[in-house]
Amino acid sequence: MCYSKFMDTLTALRELQLAHDGLRAAEKGLSAFPPEMANLNLSIQAKEKRISIIDSDIANAAAKLEALEKQHQQAVKAEAYARQDLKESTNRGQYTILMRSLDEKERQLELAQRSLSEAEAALAAMESDKESLQSSKGEEKRQFDELHEIFMAENENIVVAKDRLTKQISELAGKLDQTTLSKFNMLLQRRQGRAVVAVESGTCTGCNIKLRSPLFYQLKAQGSVACETCQRILFLP
Repeated sequence: MCYSKFMDTLTALRELQLAHDGLRAAEKGLSAFPPEMANLNLSIQAKEKRISIIDSDIANAAAKLEALEKQHQQAVKAEAYARQDLKESTNRGQYTILMRSLDEKERQLELAQRSLSEAEAALAAMESDKESLQSSKGEEKRQFDELHEIFMAENENIVVAKDRLTKQISELAGKLDQTTLSKFNMLLQRRQGRAVVAVESGTCTGCNIKLRSPLFYQLKAQGSVACETCQRILFLP
């Protein structure tokens, strides 16, 4: 790469870093809600988490209910067969055995009915809780949206700046080759949003590790190097 093109790339990278810094600050400003909005937002998130848990519980309860319904159907059939066998029996010796069998099948049916009723009640309670939470969340969301609209209007300058920076980032990214851009984005993600940093007093301001002399001389000669410790793109201010 010729020197002028290298410097153009370095300039674009530095400007891209500044744009990302500005965008991060803008997003932080737009997420710094007033207390009332912040409390509503936290409450909405808590309700969404609770609803998600209830949805999982409902799915498990529905599966359990389905299994209990099958058990109940089997118990109904077993009780009916035992009652029919007793009704059709003409053997006095078998009567006592069939009577005991019917008693057992009736107990099993009663247990199945009770388990089924309890499962139906539990599922209904979960669905009621979910409906109540959804209603409450919906009302809080309506209040939050109203306040958010006012908040965004009051911070229109930050909104405009965010849009401008987003556009600038897209334009600057278009000036870089894909390899350089991919490396920058990877560093941006892995290094807390700081991919390009200055060297001050021979020290990387990203990881605060002093550069070895050969690397520092290379930096002075080339204009940019990668930090041996954190891999960030270094430059001399």
